[in-house]
Amino acid sequence: MSLTWNAVATATSYNVKRATASGGPYTKVATVSSTSDTDSGLTNGTTYYYVVSAVNAHGEGGNSSQASAMAAGTTTVSATIDVLANRHAISPYVYGGSYPESAAKISDSGLSVVRWGGNATSTYNWQLKTYNADADWYFEDFNAGGLGDNTDGDSIQFISDVKNAGSRPLMTMVMLDWAAKTAEDGVNGHWSFSVAKFGAQCGVDQYNTDAGNGLKPDCSTPLIADPNDAYFPLLDDHSQNCSAGSSCIYRSDWAAAMATAFGSGNCDIPYSSITSCHFYDLDNEVDIWGGTHRDIHPDPAGYDELANVYVKQATNLKAWDPQAVRLGPVSCCWWFYWNGADGNDKGNHAGIDFLPWWLNEVYWKDQISGERSLDMFDIHAYPDGPDMSSYTLAQKQAMAVSIYRDYWDPTFTSPSGTINQIYTTQIQPNHAIPFRIPRMRAVVNATYPGTPLAITEWSAEFAGAADFSTALGDADAYGVLGRERVALATRWTAPNSGNPNYQALKLYTNYDGSHHGFGTMSVAVSHNGNPNLFSTYAALNSSGTVLTIMVLNKDPGNLAQVTFATNGFTPASETSYTLSQSLPTSIVAGSSQTWSATQTFAPYTATLLVVSGTQNNVPAAEWDLNPDTTMVAAGGTVTLNPAVTSGSGTITLSNATFDSYEGAPACSGSLNITTAAVTTTTNGAIVVNAGNTPGFCHFTVSGTDGAGATQMQGGWIVVGNLAATFTKSGDGQTEAAGSQVTLAVTLTPGTSGGTKSGASVYFTTDAGTLSEPIVVTDSSGNATVTLTLPASPGDVHVKAEGPFGLGHPVATFTETAQ
Repeated sequence: MSLTWNAVATATSYNVKRATASGGPYTKVATVSSTSDTDSGLTNGTTYYYVVSAVNAHGEGGNSSQASAMAAGTTTVSATIDVLANRHAISPYVYGGSYPESAAKISDSGLSVVRWGGNATSTYNWQLKTYNADADWYFEDFNAGGLGDNTDGDSIQFISDVKNAGSRPLMTMVMLDWAAKTAEDGVNGHWSFSVAKFGAQCGVDQYNTDAGNGLKPDCSTPLIADPNDAYFPLLDDHSQNCSAGSSCIYRSDWAAAMATAFGSGNCDIPYSSITSCHFYDLDNEVDIWGGTHRDIHPDPAGYDELANVYVKQATNLKAWDPQAVRLGPVSCCWWFYWNGADGNDKGNHAGIDFLPWWLNEVYWKDQISGERSLDMFDIHAYPDGPDMSSYTLAQKQAMAVSIYRDYWDPTFTSPSGTINQIYTTQIQPNHAIPFRIPRMRAVVNATYPGTPLAITEWSAEFAGAADFSTALGDADAYGVLGRERVALATRWTAPNSGNPNYQALKLYTNYDGSHHGFGTMSVAVSHNGNPNLFSTYAALNSSGTVLTIMVLNKDPGNLAQVTFATNGFTPASETSYTLSQSLPTSIVAGSSQTWSATQTFAPYTATLLVVSGTQNNVPAAEWDLNPDTTMVAAGGTVTLNPAVTSGSGTITLSNATFDSYEGAPACSGSLNITTAAVTTTTNGAIVVNAGNTPGFCHFTVSGTDGAGATQMQGGWIVVGNLAATFTKSGDGQTEAAGSQVTLAVTLTPGTSGGTKSGASVYFTTDAGTLSEPIVVTDSSGNATVTLTLPASPGDVHVKAEGPFGLGHPVATFTETAQ
């Protein structure tokens, strides 16, 4: 520890005293004649407290004021930044949040999306501006709130306020069938479980003792509410009859008002064709309606219900607002991703995990209708931690800064008992390793291509929102969200301006007060640091002249001495912007200086390096693997179609290989480039043959453009269990034109992890008509369909597709109309 102090004119020496607790007791550790001292032999990560006293021949003066600091050693890290590897756009909409404190803070923090969402929005009454708090607070109706400085709870005003603050609103369209009445006043009865009506209950609102929690005094037996006590019916449109004596609310009216408020504007969502800014969540955490909203949805939400109500309301919304961008299913959390809320429902659907089943069902229904109903696949993603009831503050802080490995790290075994158990999923590989974002992107890319991933709730405030560990964790999360190609994300809730994590957001969006932020094109960074203690992310600006590097030293006890190597970019000068525990609510700007390849970062700091320089071998065109991440059954085959995303010319593909991450047998398959030339009008083709064992397999592909620039793109193949199989009957029949034939498949689940009954099978034909397009397998695994042959002679080809969650088995039939 290096110490300095002001001189005392009459002093001949100074006593340096040290303590390990603020205020002492102090122990003298040195007597020196100068005004500085170095105290060594300390323990890294420990905070020490110092005072100094002046001494001369007449005696010793009083102690100085106390100063403190944490002793730090040095950890060396090597980091390589390659601006020609893994280049892809960072969505500007990953820097979002819910319910910021004011419109001014939206502008200052640079929030790019502001969400109106959460449990309260599932029962929102847009005309009365009220909601029912449901299980969150005794099922009572209350006045809704808006922004912190606009508390009238008007959803239409909220849209305008957010837009005027320079951001984009994300609204919630209610899918439950009830909207709150006027706010309870203690006498109007606008709550669901009146003690006077239902009798004594497990708990009551201390401010309104007639409002109970809907459980009998045994605290386990639920009561059945009459929704009319606290709600008005919520109907789709005025073609539906409003029962006598009711005051009905209409979704169509609300959607029209929101559409007008959204107005015009362009929001280009990377990795998709979305350009509209009319963002809607289709309700909130639908998989746990039966808990949160059990007064109006007393039964657990089921697989079929959640797919059917989504498609219905998403289709309606598009009719009411043709520019609607629909996000669903807005799933709650890890356990429900895979199991849903009804303990029997998974078994009734061939044992298929809920979210893969839901995506599959929505995709097929959209194929049948010819219209997309799902624009973004939306989940809530709170990184799951362990039970921390006995954890010390330091242990909670350590968890907060390391937990976002849950999002991306294929080696990170979750510390959570919710995830790390065999019952979570029987189908997904490596069930104890969350690998959350690549895993979810693999599922959606394999099932419903062209659908980007959104995460509309996230946070990990293990040591509290105001603790500096939360700021470092948030800074880590923003870096991961951009690097891992999330299309839109909103933190729950938006950071409070008095907390350090508010500044963590500004490091990415407004680090200098002039709304300059992190680069827009993510580029590859690798390092040899401990990921629990060190993270770094890098991105280029649109012109390629500025490289931004985020460096997170999450180690509270050691300096990080980082040596950077840069490929494809020659740094010239840099300016640093640092957020530290010693100044937790301010970003400190350094002076512009010549770039240094080796730099030291203080413990527990987030530092943004803004580096000016020159990009070398500038690509003539940008390209992507299309998709970069997908899922396929063990031993199965999938084709990637690399595409030019900007620029012009021809990309020539080469060197498609699996990395050594997991090795044989999970990654013992092959990648074969079958179309090497990629142009603006023609995609390439890479056939992926998966290995025979489930796991995560990373691969890389090189591509060289006409300017001689060689880029490398990498991605993941999530290898699932061996696929289920079909046996078919009725193939090869010849019958008179216009007559009917019966076709059937029998599902054999094998080692897919599923079962034979309750699986949806999707039948399509190129001629004639089918009795129904989707047939569910019976207890024997059979799915039977009737084909009416066309009136004209000829061959008819029928395809039967099994669930993607069971490896997507396929059977084909050829029938002849004579």
